[in-house]
Amino acid sequence: MIALAAVQKPADLCGVILVAGPGRKLGTVIRDQLGANPANAPLLAQANAALDSLEAGNAVDAPSLPAPLQPLFATRVQPFLMDMLAKDPAALAGQATLPMLIIQGGKDIQVARADAEALHAAQPKAKLLILEHMNHVLKDVTGDDRAANIATYGDPALPLDAGLVDAIVSFVKR
Repeated sequence: MIALAAVQKPADLCGVILVAGPGRKLGTVIRDQLGANPANAPLLAQANAALDSLEAGNAVDAPSLPAPLQPLFATRVQPFLMDMLAKDPAALAGQATLPMLIIQGGKDIQVARADAEALHAAQPKAKLLILEHMNHVLKDVTGDDRAANIATYGDPALPLDAGLVDAIVSFVKR
């Protein structure tokens, strides 16, 4: 989102690389992420109400929220959240004039392939690359086990997806 906002005034930029970036508004992405975990079910109504409030430009009383939601909606991050929630990444991508590379992992459980496709649809001149085994933290995952995917997040010994670095280097060299 920040890269897409920055590329709107590309004075000192020569291109943009989006890796695992949302193609939908952040409120939709956060709602989907929270809803994907069944353990969050008791928190969803309050989380959605907080998102609704922030999307409307109104702060929320973070300390009154359940403890698991307080870091997400901390008072100090609410101005940033309100700004990000107002942005439409696909619209920003469509307005970009610089070369763009969109990279998405096929095993990303936080940002969907549809997000990358929405960015690409908005900016058809962009190069779209789906790395089928890459997850959100840019590591390869085999299989569809959610717990195994999440386990890669905290394993610094795992290398980056092999195609990621090559794709970025190739784009930058062009």
